[in-house]
Amino acid sequence: MVSVLTCIVLVNSATAASISFSDKVEFVTDLPPNNMAQISLPSFDTQGGTLTLNSVLVEIFHQGSVQMAADNDDPFRPAVVRGRMFRTFTATGPGVVAGGNNVTSTPFVNLDPDNGDLVIFDPTGPDGVNFGVLAYGPLLAHSSNPATALYATPVPGLVNFDIEATLMSQDLQFQGQAPDAWTLEVENPRLSVTVKVTYDYVPEPSTLSLLGLGLVGLVRRSRR
Repeated sequence: MVSVLTCIVLVNSATAASISFSDKVEFVTDLPPNNMAQISLPSFDTQGGTLTLNSVLVEIFHQGSVQMAADNDDPFRPAVVRGRMFRTFTATGPGVVAGGNNVTSTPFVNLDPDNGDLVIFDPTGPDGVNFGVLAYGPLLAHSSNPATALYATPVPGLVNFDIEATLMSQDLQFQGQAPDAWTLEVENPRLSVTVKVTYDYVPEPSTLSLLGLGLVGLVRRSRR
């Protein structure tokens, strides 16, 4: 699991500004307990009521990838086959219940009957295929505007999002009758989920420069 926190600040004027935080987690399995992770992002610090939070935008993205190869081990039957990758996840946070899914497929390919390698895995033609890397995304799975009261705090705080990888699987799909024996090899399965929170707010003119200095310090600390 990998987590990277980023922060983006946009100031349009002394009366309108926005700040965004995002974090990413990466899964390699859908088996507990390694299929669950938590993303923690900064809440909106009103600095004791000095700043006014106008709205909150929560966006959730996902992307996946895997390397696949196959070998036909049936000495009598050819095959028309493609590889498929399945990814599904759920995400919950303050005022947010979301999820996403994706099915990515390779083109169909023709495989000859087994050429004599039998139990030895050989993903080369004419009876084998290396599909290479299947990948998708990032795709937007969720976008909403939860209540500001769930994200505004008078002092610095955190908002937490629980992410669960519910399905990470790969298979072979055959056209017509499948061979009696075949082998599928899977390497480097990945599912990444990113949560991005954007706060639109009204800063006080006297605190705008102080806010900018504080955020610069936050970004510097996050890079250590």
